[in-house]
Amino acid sequence: MLNKNSVFLLISILFWGFSFVAIKVALREVSPLEMISVRFLLASLTLLMIIKIKGLSLKTRVMRFKLVLAAFIVFLHFWIMATGMKETTASNAAWILAAAPVFVAILANLYLKESLHLSQWGGLGLAFVGVFLLTYNGDMANLGWLDSRADLLLLSSCVTWALYTVSTREITARVHPLVATFWMVTIAGLFFVPCTLATSGYHKFIELNNDTYLSLVFLGVFCLAIAFWLWSEGLKRGKAAEVSVYLYVEPLVAMLAGWWLLDENITVWLISGAVFISAGVYLSERISKIRTAVQKA
Repeated sequence: MLNKNSVFLLISILFWGFSFVAIKVALREVSPLEMISVRFLLASLTLLMIIKIKGLSLKTRVMRFKLVLAAFIVFLHFWIMATGMKETTASNAAWILAAAPVFVAILANLYLKESLHLSQWGGLGLAFVGVFLLTYNGDMANLGWLDSRADLLLLSSCVTWALYTVSTREITARVHPLVATFWMVTIAGLFFVPCTLATSGYHKFIELNNDTYLSLVFLGVFCLAIAFWLWSEGLKRGKAAEVSVYLYVEPLVAMLAGWWLLDENITVWLISGAVFISAGVYLSERISKIRTAVQKA
């Protein structure tokens, strides 16, 4: 039975998994920087609307400096991702980004003093094997590793995501996750939007195809605003290292989205990868629940 925290995290992963399809559609007509700028603008407006509906205050008396720092990390993460994804293959990206939960676990241990049980490290390892199988998919050529500057950029984005996850874990302990997400997204957007307006103007966005509009709305409203908010809610309730294991579900969702929407084939390697990922996440989540129950007893 999934708990509330697991539901928050899985919804985020569901949106992020489908985002790979939406990104492919959007990039047919807009550049990576233009796409990111629209995402941040839509996300900021969406979060502001939700905050007003819920009657929350935008004022934060604590963690202001760390909110600005986290927003800069978000900006840096998206910029690195956009640059790296533009110059490398999707299979390389999936394989390299699988290292993110490992970086989160290490950083959470060093900075937040969080520790993982040996079985949880085992779960993380199982999930990593699952991503390996998904990426391999019967062809060794899919397992390219740090072949270019773009691959190094993507590897560094694992570090920026780890920094974001750990800093958000600390911030949401004292600031409402929705308000914290709004400020991080809005401040980061102040870097992207003016740059896009200065280089591209607004006229380019007037006559886009409907598929592009839908993709941009999905990426901004659901994959950034809603997903980042729910991810922050999950981080508030769970350890950063334990939460990060859910990231391994993302390539699984992306695979299913590609099969459903892009007619991509599903092979025995993809199915095997899905089994390992599911087992790894289940093992990590199960051990976490047992430890929580023991602590409460």
